Amino acid sequence: MDRSSRRASSLKRGRRFARREFLAHLGASVAGISVMPAIGPREMALASEPPRDVPYPLTIIEGPPHQRGRQYGQAFAQGIRDFLQREIYVPFGTDQAQREELLRYAGECAKEIAAYSPEVAEELAGMAEAAQIRLEEAVLITLHEELYHRGKLPAAGHCTAIAAGPPHTSDGNTYVAMTWDWMPSVFGQSSMVLWRRDEGPDVLGYAYPGLWVGAGLNSAGIALCWTSASLGENVDGGGPRIGIPAYVLIAHLLYQDTLDKVVTEARRASQAGWFTFVLADAGGGLVNIEASPKRLAVQHTRGRLARVYYGTPEMNQKPDGQPGALHPKCQQAYDLLDAARGDLDRQAVEKILATPPITNDMTIDQMIFNTSSRKAFLNRGPRGAGVWQEFAVE
Repeated sequence: MDRSSRRASSLKRGRRFARREFLAHLGASVAGISVMPAIGPREMALASEPPRDVPYPLTIIEGPPHQRGRQYGQAFAQGIRDFLQREIYVPFGTDQAQREELLRYAGECAKEIAAYSPEVAEELAGMAEAAQIRLEEAVLITLHEELYHRGKLPAAGHCTAIAAGPPHTSDGNTYVAMTWDWMPSVFGQSSMVLWRRDEGPDVLGYAYPGLWVGAGLNSAGIALCWTSASLGENVDGGGPRIGIPAYVLIAHLLYQDTLDKVVTEARRASQAGWFTFVLADAGGGLVNIEASPKRLAVQHTRGRLARVYYGTPEMNQKPDGQPGALHPKCQQAYDLLDAARGDLDRQAVEKILATPPITNDMTIDQMIFNTSSRKAFLNRGPRGAGVWQEFAVE
C-alpha cells in the first residue's frame, strides 16, 4: 500500500451541546465532582509506593487499523479495564445515572470521531472488542482530559512543555520535551507503544492503558508534547462539547507527515475540550496549537518555545481583552532556554526539565523527543530512579 495515501474522510462539524438538557445535566453532574481535590501530594500518594526503578516496556503494534486496535486491546486488556474503573468511573461516575450520562456523551463523541478520523474509529472499535468493554467506554477513557477539567486542578500545577531547534540548539537537532505531571495513582503504568502503519508514518507513543498516544514522535520526524489549559480568568468557560477528545486528536495529528497537515487537521477538528500542543518537525519548525471548545489558535516560530497553560495572544488574554501574563513556570522555561542558547543540546534540555518547580512532586515522567534523529528519551522523574531510557521510532 502507498504509505502516502490517506483514506478520505468527511468532517461532521462538532456540535456544542445542542441537547441543552443533556448538557446541563452532564455539566452539573461532573462539575460537582472534585477529581483532584486541592490537597497536597502526600495525601494523594499511593498507600503502597511502587518501586522507583520502573522501566518502560515497549509494545509493537502493526496491521490494518482494526487489527491494530485488537492487538492493543489484547495486550492491555486488564490495564484498560482498571483505568476505566479507577480513573473514570470512581471520580466521575459515582452512581449508575451519572455513568449512563457519561456514556451517552462518549457515544455522541464516537460519532464525531468516526466522521473525523475513520482510522482512529477503527482502532477504538478493535480495542473495545479485545478489552471486552463497550465502544462508548473506550471513547470515555480518551475523554479523561475533558472530564478532568470539570474537577478542581491541584495547586501543584500541571505539565511543562518545551521545544528547541536551530538556531538555539548547539548540535543542530530539534527537541520537543515535557514533564508529565499527573495523578500519582498511575505512576509506573506508562509505557511506549510503536504503531507500525501502512496508512502513514509509524508512531512511537507514550501511552497509558486506553490512551495509546499521550505524547509521541513519528517516523516523519514530528513530535508532540502538551499541557492543559488553565481554569483561571483567561480561559473560555463552560463545559466540554460533543467533539474530538484531546487524546484522539493527539493520535490523529501524529498520524500526519508534515506540520502543515498537522495544522490543517487541527483546524478541521471540532475539539471537545482544552489543550496546548507543542510540536516540532525535523527541520526545526516549531508550532503551538491551543484550543478550547470555542476556538483554536496556531502560532509558528523557530528557535524555542515553552508552554504551561495558554501562551498565544489569542488564548492567553483576560476577559477584557488585555494580554495575560505567562504562567511563572512557562516564563522560567523561557529564561532557561535563552540562558542555554549556544550550549543547548539534549543534556541541557534534561537539566531544564529537572529544574524545580518545572519538575515537582506531581511529575511522574519526563520525556525528550529528538525529531532529527527520531529518538525518544524517558525517565520516571523525581518519583523514580531518574534513569533515562532510549527508544527509536525506526
